[in-house]
Amino acid sequence: MLKIPPLILVLILVTTNYLSKNKLEIIYLPDKHSISLLILLIGIFILINPVFKLIKSKTTVNPIKFKKVNKLVTSGIYKYSRNPIYLGKILIIISTTVFYLNYYSMITPLIFYFWINRFQIKREEVFLKEKFGKEYLLYCSKTRRWI
Repeated sequence: MLKIPPLILVLILVTTNYLSKNKLEIIYLPDKHSISLLILLIGIFILINPVFKLIKSKTTVNPIKFKKVNKLVTSGIYKYSRNPIYLGKILIIISTTVFYLNYYSMITPLIFYFWINRFQIKREEVFLKEKFGKEYLLYCSKTRRWI
């Protein structure tokens, strides 16, 4: 299975959005630059907040080496989303979608969403079920995968 680190996937999608910038704009949105900036800032905040939470909890933040997880973090932003880091990343991609508003940029959040669910989150969930058992299943019953 091809393992692309989530951050690399975000960089690829944001870069290809930039490279598609001269394509036909499909929607006119007044103040799209301001809206894009707001979404970007929210995405960065949502991305950084859980990273600090994981560091403070002394567990790994590396999505490729998730088997090094030694603690299930369920407080703070993790009460609302089991994957707030990926939520922040998809918002960053959405910010570039809004900025460019062309056919290609409109599909990049979907590419990230489906890729991350299929090739990253599902693997993480299997591991977390095995490692934390009932505690993880209870957490899943109370907290949604995304929001």
